[in-house]
Amino acid sequence: MATEKAPEATPQAPEGTAKPPKLPPIPKGATVRRRPIPVRTPSTRAARRIYITAKTPFRSVTARVRKQLDKNLREASASNRAFTNKLAANKNASLDDRIRAIQQQSSKGGGSGIGLEDAGEVVVLGTGRAIQKVTEVALFFQKQGDCVVQLRTGSVGAVDDVIQEGEEEWGGEGEERVRMMSSLEASIKLK
Repeated sequence: MATEKAPEATPQAPEGTAKPPKLPPIPKGATVRRRPIPVRTPSTRAARRIYITAKTPFRSVTARVRKQLDKNLREASASNRAFTNKLAANKNASLDDRIRAIQQQSSKGGGSGIGLEDAGEVVVLGTGRAIQKVTEVALFFQKQGDCVVQLRTGSVGAVDDVIQEGEEEWGGEGEERVRMMSSLEASIKLK
């Protein structure tokens, strides 16, 4: 009797998820020089980004975040006062007109109508070993009664230079390699 071997099932990743290829080994005598991770600028003025490392003191991060949240609150309340002064300037308006104006203003902002919807957020960002520090900062502000915290994960591409022995440090024909690093963003807003 002929025995047939059943084809072995090889574990395959789902079609939508493709892993990046593994980096080739570093040649003998070569060293790797790591470049700093490029810093992205915030898309809006209201979103303030604070980049931290594993060595950044916890207390200084919390102080910087609280200071920025307070600054955002002052700016939002100043714009709310300007709206209130516009209502007060029209002394002949009835109470119904004033209430309608406040409701229209709060429906534009999409919030409670007290003017804190535009208070802005502070984003704390860390990569690699600093992810633990970001989670500690997020937990600290989550325990505060006046803050809302959201976490977002991601990956950042970091560029490394492979320098062969005998080449100049930055001027030679070194090879560039991109490695992926995990990153974590904690978005902190006032309630």
